Amino acid sequence: MINLFDTFDTSSLDFLRSQVIAKVKIPSVVIEDDGFLPEDVDSPFSYYTENKGNRRPLYFDQLPLPNRYWRIEATGDQAQVMDMDRQRATIFYSATDNTRLVKEVHWLDEQGRVSWVDHYNRHGQRFAKTYFNQDQPVLRKYFTPQGKEVVTWNLPAGDLTLNVGMVTRHFPSIEDFVIFYLRDRHYKLDHIFYNTLNRALAVSLRLGGNGSDTLFWHEPTGDELPGNMQFLMKNETRTKHVVFQRFPDWKKYGSQLQQSAGNVDFRYLGTIYPHPRSNNLRPEILILTNSDQIEQLTPLVQGMPNLHFHIAAITEMSSKLMAFADYQNVDVYPTVTTNRVQKLIKECDVYMDINHGNEILDAVRGAFEQNMLIVGFKNTLHRPELLAPENIFDPADVDGMKQRVMTALIQPRLMEQLIDHQREVAGDVKVADYQETIGELTND
Repeated sequence: MINLFDTFDTSSLDFLRSQVIAKVKIPSVVIEDDGFLPEDVDSPFSYYTENKGNRRPLYFDQLPLPNRYWRIEATGDQAQVMDMDRQRATIFYSATDNTRLVKEVHWLDEQGRVSWVDHYNRHGQRFAKTYFNQDQPVLRKYFTPQGKEVVTWNLPAGDLTLNVGMVTRHFPSIEDFVIFYLRDRHYKLDHIFYNTLNRALAVSLRLGGNGSDTLFWHEPTGDELPGNMQFLMKNETRTKHVVFQRFPDWKKYGSQLQQSAGNVDFRYLGTIYPHPRSNNLRPEILILTNSDQIEQLTPLVQGMPNLHFHIAAITEMSSKLMAFADYQNVDVYPTVTTNRVQKLIKECDVYMDINHGNEILDAVRGAFEQNMLIVGFKNTLHRPELLAPENIFDPADVDGMKQRVMTALIQPRLMEQLIDHQREVAGDVKVADYQETIGELTND
């Protein structure tokens, strides 16, 4: 039995964390390694390139430059390699927490287009390189820590070449490569848990044999089921179960799917989220941002003088944002430390997802786990799946947001109902329910 993920995105991380909390031990494999996989998660690319070690990730100013006169200019979001006033490359970090650890470097050609991308891993090693042609990725090479080329992936055609020892193997597709790897590692393949209808599904279909696989479906479902899911319903494959993980979609489709005849059965199982505390109804509001573009901040601050706003950024703040410190009910925290953010998250009971630009420090998720009431505007949401629909407002409806927050803070029963619904919409499930469902699937 294994977990098989296309990529190690947030949904895959949540799925694995739920298993850890529920004390369910299943080996995990990620098809496309981004270089920052947890130590206990494997990948065919990291396995064959032997990219292990105990070195630290590469800090942005440690990046080797091809010309000693070039320099690096950095912000908390990303960095640029500069040659006088000309940009030679863009450096992308592994996280939005101001640690500035290098994940990718996009090198530019004379026209300013991406020529190639160097991929760095959690050990500070350049483990892969992607070549571009006319803004399209065409070839990716994977290397050992010593720089030896081990895997070559022709991206348009999809075929791969593996060079290990004195043997060279060719695979028509990445799915064939993954199947070879799974068998080479002697994984037990009687049950495969996967969470996309893309490469992991293709592996399951090509693998064949007497298996009982399960699709954990976490993506938003529109007006009709995805075509590949309908294919699983109409055809007999290894996939015997489809588990919906988004509660709103399960409410929409669940009853009809459970009654429909087909080759798979449908059920619901959400995610286990840790909640270290309850909401304490304190009039403390938190906003984490790296932008001074915060929707309707002035009328919110002025309209709720008895509520205290804490606005924090991991970078320097503009004069526009710093000016809010003049309000008696506002504190601002430029270049805030991680320890201070953790303290603020514990001390505040309302989170406003109202900043434009990127989310930082996984802020909405942190607020959700702390049982903070999360409100936001339709045009500023970063993690809409973690907000209850009644807490999402039109930008013009400032009064509606103010009323929701102020009323909830003085009515404990209402706050409890809002938090319960917030957790229900996000698919929050109990450990016992999770263990029971996983047990049923693994014993099938």
